[in-house]
Amino acid sequence: MEQKDLKKLLQQKLNKSISNVQIFEEGIDIHTQIEFEQKTKIIFEKNEEIIDLNILKNNLFNDETEIETKKEILIELSFTEDVKAYRIIEDFHSKCNNDFKKWSALALQKSRVHIEHSLGNEEKVYISSGLGGNGNRLRYFFVLSSNDNTPFSEFQKNIITKELDFTIKKYDGIVENIIFQKYYVTILCMIPLNHSLDKIFKSILEECNILGNFLSDKVIATNTEQFDNKTVESLLNDDPEVSKKFDDFAQSALSLEQDTFLDDDFDEFDDEFFDDFEDDDDDFDDDDFDGRIDDDDILPF
Repeated sequence: MEQKDLKKLLQQKLNKSISNVQIFEEGIDIHTQIEFEQKTKIIFEKNEEIIDLNILKNNLFNDETEIETKKEILIELSFTEDVKAYRIIEDFHSKCNNDFKKWSALALQKSRVHIEHSLGNEEKVYISSGLGGNGNRLRYFFVLSSNDNTPFSEFQKNIITKELDFTIKKYDGIVENIIFQKYYVTILCMIPLNHSLDKIFKSILEECNILGNFLSDKVIATNTEQFDNKTVESLLNDDPEVSKKFDDFAQSALSLEQDTFLDDDFDEFDDEFFDDFEDDDDDFDDDDFDGRIDDDDILPF
């Protein structure tokens, strides 16, 4: 079966060619994205009159304004096709505390898209993900582990490090961080949209395993967040409580309407993703990721 890259997959989902893709650098966690979309839907269903920008600004910067109200104000501003609204959000984002940083960052992203769209600029597809990215590259968090949780030797660590660096760079990717634990290694890297993730990691596993078959074919991969060691170890060892947690979250994401979310979740709390690298027909396809689209083709992952 032909390997598919993410860019081709997005073109299939949007049913049109993609020539200009912009990935927002700042990562926005999927929980914030879901809440933002849910609140947006509620606000638009009310169909209330647009409030004056000065009033919205005053309420936004008023310390006595409730948190939920401020979130709603940022949503209203983000859908206002006025540069003044963008500047208000930008000013708030630079001054607000950490409780609002992700929310205001997402509002800034939305506002920028709507303003550029209203100006009739070149059509773009925007991607917002939990880990962000740069240029045409999305940032991913991967975990490779040993067979039977056998501790890595120094020789094996050296092989893995060199192969990760060589292969990811070969596909015009960037390795940002490699951290070894006793029997697994976490990798933070950026990979271009037009390259297949499973092809890259199949190659890494195959090359490493030529020298001893020491790597498991179970790969954790996500672009939503960096898991802590406890979560990684629970996932690698099939902890039922952690698996249920992620399953429940995936279901809550998929419960939103089909015109808001694409088909499935690209996140490795799913036992099926990258499940057998020896199968020639296993490829990265539209069953392996979660994204959302709205009228302006803003794709959160």
